[in-house]
Amino acid sequence: MSRMKTAGWTLPILIIGLAGLLSGCAPTTLKAPAAPEDPVIVAVLDHGRHSSLVIPSDPPGHWLRYSYGDWSFYVERETGPGAMLAAVFASTPAALGRQELEGVNLNAAVRGGLRVPLEDIHHIEVPATRARALVEKLEAIWEDGADERVDSDTWGMSFVGHPDAYTLRHNSNRVVAQWLESLDVEVSRKPILSNWRVEVP
Repeated sequence: MSRMKTAGWTLPILIIGLAGLLSGCAPTTLKAPAAPEDPVIVAVLDHGRHSSLVIPSDPPGHWLRYSYGDWSFYVERETGPGAMLAAVFASTPAALGRQELEGVNLNAAVRGGLRVPLEDIHHIEVPATRARALVEKLEAIWEDGADERVDSDTWGMSFVGHPDAYTLRHNSNRVVAQWLESLDVEVSRKPILSNWRVEVP
């Protein structure tokens, strides 16, 4: 095999090897705070490779789902090899996704409102004050980017720019883990893939 052909196969082999390594990762364990004051339920949604977070909103029966991801992939729908490689190996512009859900039953609201695959829902009790603070923080980002908001029928969400660039080490799952830590949830590891387990405190 020529050196040119060998070089041509190097990158795909590396990517396949990386995917195999990541697929064998153990679950990320989430431990809810013990006896949180004025508890509310949040939900981590496992979409297979990616995650999003659902937080209660006002009035009761209203929920906000947030996600984080690569702008090209989520918003511009650039899903070819070049865009995927850039999202994995480079630092790229990021997006904050937002969706409003309605329903007294959280699971029913999620399943009725999603337009993307859902593999699992993980419920966690957290302090209401922490949940409100996180919503305020994410809504501030949302308001800052409102003039350039992009609505996506494909994802069933609306997107604005996020100030923190997307990288493999700062992907949707790691950002969801950061959001959970701000809710006083103990996160066992910094996840690359969406593979969660909730431990009862």
